[in-house]
Amino acid sequence: MRNLLDQRWGWALAAFPDARLMYGLLQIRNHTMTSVKRAKQLWQCCLETIEKKIPGDFVECGVWKGGSAGLMALAAKQTNKKIHLYDSFEGLPEPSEKDGTDAADYSEGANAGHMKTIGKCVGTLTEVKKLMEKKLHIEPSRLAYHVGWFKDTLSKWPPNSIAVLRLDGDWYESTRLCLEFLYPAISSGGFIIIDDYFCWRGCALAVDEFRERHKIVEPVVRIDHDSAFWRKEL
Repeated sequence: MRNLLDQRWGWALAAFPDARLMYGLLQIRNHTMTSVKRAKQLWQCCLETIEKKIPGDFVECGVWKGGSAGLMALAAKQTNKKIHLYDSFEGLPEPSEKDGTDAADYSEGANAGHMKTIGKCVGTLTEVKKLMEKKLHIEPSRLAYHVGWFKDTLSKWPPNSIAVLRLDGDWYESTRLCLEFLYPAISSGGFIIIDDYFCWRGCALAVDEFRERHKIVEPVVRIDHDSAFWRKEL
């Protein structure tokens, strides 16, 4: 039964009776490693910011093959919001010692934090553009592809304001950089989604340190076995 629910049509059925969400999940299922719970929560966060007129664009850092960004774009299709996609489009960089032994094992011992791909989680820019522009028919002028490592792109092309920020950078340094550069742009009432909060030690450490340093008290809400979110105070 679980295998059936993980398939494309199982995802679509999980969204019943929301026809727009059913369509979206059907289209993006093969372009994401997320869970249906995470996808539905992302959709709800996006719709709530639209309904409540929370200003700002939708931003994803760590795009892989574009499934989650595609869902965000579909939610915003009738708005003027831009979708910002930050990714190297070469795969994950090396983790560092702060990411722990599991990350070192995953990267086959490459844990010096170098900005070079470990060959994992590779989604190409061509794949993502094909999904967004050809399959989902998102107007290219509303898509901003920021290609490169976060340390090079975040300071160069920061959005003016953000309504939903989804972070899927896995590692400590990637998560830290995204929060440092982008959190100040999140509007009051906006959402911050951390895909790997309960998955990778370094990701959780970066989030916890940032929240403590900036005295963020809004509760972290668990979505599923890996992911969490919080809402910036209204």
